Amino acid sequence: MRSGACARVSFDPLDQEMRFTDFARYEQIREVGGIAWSDEHGGFWAVVDHDLVRAIAADDRRFVSSMGVRIPPNGTPPTFALEYDRPRHTVHRRILTEAVGPRAAPTLEARVRGHARRLLDEALACGGNRVDLGEDYAFRLSLDVMFDLIGAPPELKEEVEQLAEALFLYRTPLPDGSDPAHRLRQILEDMVASRIAVRRDDWLGQIIAYRNDTELSLTETEIHGAIVALLVGGHHSTARATACLLARLASDPTLQARLRAEPELIAVAAEETVRLHTPLRWFARTARAKVQLRDVTVRPGERVMLLYAGANRDPAYFDTPDQFRLDRPKANDHLAFGWGIHRCVGMPLATLEIRVAVEEVLARTSCVCLEEEVAWTSSTEPRQIPARFS
Repeated sequence: MRSGACARVSFDPLDQEMRFTDFARYEQIREVGGIAWSDEHGGFWAVVDHDLVRAIAADDRRFVSSMGVRIPPNGTPPTFALEYDRPRHTVHRRILTEAVGPRAAPTLEARVRGHARRLLDEALACGGNRVDLGEDYAFRLSLDVMFDLIGAPPELKEEVEQLAEALFLYRTPLPDGSDPAHRLRQILEDMVASRIAVRRDDWLGQIIAYRNDTELSLTETEIHGAIVALLVGGHHSTARATACLLARLASDPTLQARLRAEPELIAVAAEETVRLHTPLRWFARTARAKVQLRDVTVRPGERVMLLYAGANRDPAYFDTPDQFRLDRPKANDHLAFGWGIHRCVGMPLATLEIRVAVEEVLARTSCVCLEEEVAWTSSTEPRQIPARFS
């Protein structure tokens, strides 16, 4: 607990009520200057000001990630690249860039489009002209793409989805009360062991081969962290963003007509969606030295929570920040994928998946409309989107 005078807020990343009330908490922090102290989980600074969040995210010399980016820790292996500092981070990023970076993502478009078409075919075959664009499309699409890319056993999809929900963002225990982190470690160990026993030319086989690479040798913990980075990190956030845009599309005939007439704006709509809904709400850093952030002194060892979702709605940076706009100035300055050396390496693949998901829905319809209300499980997750195609 921090002593002394400073602005204070109650901000608990595990508070289940914040699934729908986090925007109000961001405003509380904004009202006291954009940075405030929370005593939760040992104490940390919560930062919501856009310029401050971006500056801290870019300052990897004074703010480190290797002390963990989650408050509190969730017991999983350190996420590849995300929870490492230079020089090790540089090695990790190089490996991930080869798999899902700017050069790799375009080569995956046919694979992503194939999964999108198959899922729509399956949904329409079962429901006539009715499709759940959330559970049965957006959330399955990103999971199928990642499992295909990695070479992970398809029978684990449902369980991995459950573990992702239990371990990340608003964390909840598994229904049977067991430890999700322990189960995830078992899955990672089994996946590695099976690929060592039977070699295959897929991403999993490639990442395991780095165990014996003389230049980029990886430890077992690093290999596990790399799998988590794609298997979970590469799935859940993309699925949420895709579902958010599809929910808006089905609810807004004007937007739908605009994107049909100007399909080049689908990519713009994807960027505005991730700004407005920001699937990865926050990540933390730890101060390496004393740092002055405006009128706040951050001491060595203190943690700073970068509230990306709040920063992306900062009215001092974005005009009409709570509105969805296709003509937004500085549209790509959002922080939904982070900033600095830890900016999400999978951003090109994520935006590709969102764009293709929308393109394929529009390609086989003249109109998409809601059959029932969208079922939101948080302000960033429309889990059920009951839609009718015509």
